[in-house]
Amino acid sequence: MERIFVTNYLNVENVGRYRLLMRFLYKRHRQMQGTIYRPELLKMMQREYPGTYSELDLDNDLENLVAWGNLLKQQEMIRPKSIEEYRNKNFRYQISEDGVLVEEMVYQMTHREHSVRGALNEQSFRRLLDLLEEFVDKEYSLIETWTFIREEFKKIGEDTSNYIGYITSPEVDSRMKTEEFLIYKDKFVNYLREFISSVQSLYFSFVRVIKKLDQINQEQLIEEAYQKEQEIPAMHGMSREEVAEQIQGELAALGHWFIDSSDRPSEYDNLLKQTDQMISKITGLIYYFSQEIHQYQSRKKDYRHLATWFAKADNLDQAKEMYAAIFGIDHTRHYFVTETSEASSKRENSWELAPAIISLNNRGKGSRNDRKVSSVRLDRTVQIEQMQQYQREVLQRQQKIKNYFHENVLDFHEVVELDATSRKVFLKWISQAIATKQTVGQSGKTHYQQVITTEFDFTVVVSVSQVERITVPCEDGVLEMPAVRMVIN
Repeated sequence: MERIFVTNYLNVENVGRYRLLMRFLYKRHRQMQGTIYRPELLKMMQREYPGTYSELDLDNDLENLVAWGNLLKQQEMIRPKSIEEYRNKNFRYQISEDGVLVEEMVYQMTHREHSVRGALNEQSFRRLLDLLEEFVDKEYSLIETWTFIREEFKKIGEDTSNYIGYITSPEVDSRMKTEEFLIYKDKFVNYLREFISSVQSLYFSFVRVIKKLDQINQEQLIEEAYQKEQEIPAMHGMSREEVAEQIQGELAALGHWFIDSSDRPSEYDNLLKQTDQMISKITGLIYYFSQEIHQYQSRKKDYRHLATWFAKADNLDQAKEMYAAIFGIDHTRHYFVTETSEASSKRENSWELAPAIISLNNRGKGSRNDRKVSSVRLDRTVQIEQMQQYQREVLQRQQKIKNYFHENVLDFHEVVELDATSRKVFLKWISQAIATKQTVGQSGKTHYQQVITTEFDFTVVVSVSQVERITVPCEDGVLEMPAVRMVIN
């Protein structure tokens, strides 16, 4: 943990001069004009500091930047033709790699609102999914596809984290609390909702293809990556162990990003959770502002109308009666009654209901009731009864499910009417089968088939058609779904 000298120019006395030189050299570096001669730098600085900046100042500033490692200095090896040329050695300067990193950091910090916003891009997720599906099916040249996967995954991670950091920043939070934000509310909320719905539709596909990454030949991938690393001439290249460690870490990162672990939820879940919280926050603020505006506008008209009533009052007593009827009686006390009333519907007249009773206790010093500590007793009989009741309910649901099977086969073409409870169970099995699907048929276009372990201690083979769709009558409507056939093992 040593001192970093390349950042010295940001905190010295003449920071304005140093930053001007570094920014000029950085811009020329971005324009592919790396080397700059001393006279050009002197002309630029004297234009910014007319009459106060000398050649000695320039030499001191450049020498300090060279000593700190921000600039590289080279001398032109030419034969001098005069004493003046001999004294004024021809030096050319260019920004170093460390200087470029510092200037990029400074630019991002001073232009944060433009450079670190990120984005929630559904197309990036689709491209990553397509690359992963191509990668797991490949048997050779794995490194080419893996390079694109690495770049796309890195872009998704940076864009999503930057965007979430942007929308949850104090700056955006303060702007959201202004009425001007109402202009952008619809666009903002629709942007987040469309991203959530599109990414959720890809989740099961990501889980399926990431689980297949365990089946690839990691040794072949590591060897291809190492050979590609050797093709690049470098004095400090990566060893094979470092390449293997990097690839294994990237494979693990892909899994942690989309699949939950026992230690923590996945980054995918965190992303959807934070996005959903932002939508709730925005809608809450929108409701607050709309209520405030509506209340302010409507109350203004009401008060004007009431003012005309008071202006027409014949005497003070009539005005007081009007005030009491409109605003209520002064110095009233309200009590909250926790007992249940006799009201069975909100539409009943409250004047026709029997009044509830509330007991008022003494208040003040010494009026507080003493709290007695009582032990908790476990009633074994009640526990057994509750367990037996639960087991009976499970058996009833299991029997209701099995009634739809005829000779251990359920074809949804033949279902006469499907109840809501059984429908939820069947749809959960179908979702599990699609999430871990195995294609059966010619060219993989017929149907998906998967063995599902149910919560009723038996397994079923679920076959989901890819081409045929049916309608199933239910007790609360009609369900349109793919043709499904289930067989109990």
